[in-house]
Amino acid sequence: MAASNTKRCRLKFPTKGKVNVARSKNKNNLSGIIVGPILIVVGILALWSNEGRFDYAAAARATKTMNAPTTEFDNELISYTGSMETDLTIPGEYVESLVGYLTVNRYAEIYAWDEDEDEDGNVTWSREWMSSVDSNSRNRRDNVSQELSSKLFRPDTYNLGKLTINGKSIEFVDDSKSIPTSTLTLNNSGKASKLNKQRDYLFLAKSGANQVGDERVSYSGVPVPVTATYFGKYEHGHGVAHQAEQKDSFIEDLIGDTGVLHFIVAGERSVALNTMQQHLTRTKWLFRGGGFLAITIGFSLMFGAVAGFLYHVPLLGSIIQSGVLIVSLTLGATVSIITITASYLMHNLWILALMIAVGVALFLLLRLRGLKSQANFKQGLALDMGQDLDEVDLAELEFIELVRLCFADKDVHIEERKYLTKWAKKQGWSKEKIAELVAKAKSGQKTETDGNATDRQIRHLIRLALADGKLSRFELNTISQVAVEVGYSQPELRKLIKQIKDSVAA
Repeated sequence: MAASNTKRCRLKFPTKGKVNVARSKNKNNLSGIIVGPILIVVGILALWSNEGRFDYAAAARATKTMNAPTTEFDNELISYTGSMETDLTIPGEYVESLVGYLTVNRYAEIYAWDEDEDEDGNVTWSREWMSSVDSNSRNRRDNVSQELSSKLFRPDTYNLGKLTINGKSIEFVDDSKSIPTSTLTLNNSGKASKLNKQRDYLFLAKSGANQVGDERVSYSGVPVPVTATYFGKYEHGHGVAHQAEQKDSFIEDLIGDTGVLHFIVAGERSVALNTMQQHLTRTKWLFRGGGFLAITIGFSLMFGAVAGFLYHVPLLGSIIQSGVLIVSLTLGATVSIITITASYLMHNLWILALMIAVGVALFLLLRLRGLKSQANFKQGLALDMGQDLDEVDLAELEFIELVRLCFADKDVHIEERKYLTKWAKKQGWSKEKIAELVAKAKSGQKTETDGNATDRQIRHLIRLALADGKLSRFELNTISQVAVEVGYSQPELRKLIKQIKDSVAA
C-alpha cells in the first residue's frame, strides 16, 4: 500500500493483526437501528467528499519546473528533480537508526482477549493480535496492559539535490516496503524493554497465561530513491507545504484528503507525475469501495434489526431474514452509484454543462425535425382536403375517422364506445358537438368494407394524429385500441406508424 502524509499513513499502512478500533457488537436489534443509519450517512458523505478530493496529480502537473534553486521562483509552486541521500538516517527509538527510508511506520500489536457476542447473547472468547487492548473482563482479570506503541518516523528536513525540503506535512505516494528486523539493531532503550527479534517482528514476551499480554512491533517504510522529484511551494530557499485547498471536515480527515501539495516522488518529473496519477486513481477506488461497504453494512444492520423483531413470526421472519443481504446489496449499490455520479458531476461542472448542452441540442434537433414533419403532414392533408387545417379541425377529423373505424364492422362495441367517450371528454366537447361529429362520420361513411379500406382509414387517422406535431400517449393508446378492435396487431400498428413517419421525413 502506498504511503502518504501522517494522517494518510494511519489510514493506509497494512494491518497485520486484528485492529480493535470502533469494534461494535450487535448486542440487540436497537443497536442496528442506531448504528445502521450512522454508517449509511458516513458512507454517503465519504463517497461525496471522495469525488471532490484534492487532485494533487493535476496540481503537480501545473507546477513550474525549477532546474536550480533561485529567488526567481520564490513563492511559486514548483517541481524540482534531483538526487537524494540514499543513506538518509532517522532515529529509531527502540533501534539504533532507520537507514535508507523517507518515512517509517512502526506498528505495535498486543496479544489479548477478544469478546464476541451474537444476537442471541452467546459469548465467544478468542485470543487475537490487535492494535490496542480491548476493555473486557478477561483482559482486566489477566491485567493485560500495553507498553509498546505505534509511531511514524520522518526527519525534519530532506535534501534533494541542492534543495532543502521541510518535513512538516510532507506526503508520499510511492509504495511502502516491509523492513526486515534483521537489518535493525536494538539500542539501549530496546534492550531495556527486553525486545528480541523473532521473524518479522521485535517481540516482547511477558510470559503470561497462554501468551496473553505479549507484544510485538513491525516496521514498514518508503525507500529513499536515487532520483526524486519534489512538488510544492518554493519559499525562502526551501520547499514547503502549500495548502492548495482547505480541507478541515471530519469526513475529509477520515478519507485522508489534506488538500496539501507537498510531495517527494521517486523518478524524473514525468515518471513522478504518472505515479501520482496512479496513486490518486487507486485511492479514489479504494474509498469508493469503502463507502459502498459502509452503506451496505448500514442497510444490513437496519434490515437485520427489523428481521430480528419479526424472527418469531411464522414464515414471514425467515423470508425477511433471507432477503436482508440481497436488499442491502441492491440498495447499497444503488445509493453508492447515485452519490458518486451526482458528486462527480457537481465537482466537475464543465462535464455537467456539456451534458446539458448536448441534451438541449438533441432536444432542439428532434423538435426541428418534428416541426418539419408536422408541416409536411399538414401540407399533405391540406392538398387532400382542399383547405388549411388548424388544431381544432385536426381534432375533429381524428374523432370522425375514429367513429368511421368503429362503424367499419357495422356494429359499435361497448369498448369502442368507451374510447370515443374518452376522446370527446379529452377535447371538452358538449353532447351536441359529439352528436354533430358522429352524424358527419355516418354521413361520410363509405360502403366499402374490405381490408384495403380499413387500412386507408388507419393510415389517414395516423396522419391526422401526427399533423399537430405530437402523437400523445392518449392518442396512441386510443388509436391502438381501436386498431386492435378492427383486426390490427400491436407490432403491425407500430410498423405502420414508422412507415408513415419515414415516408414524410424522406
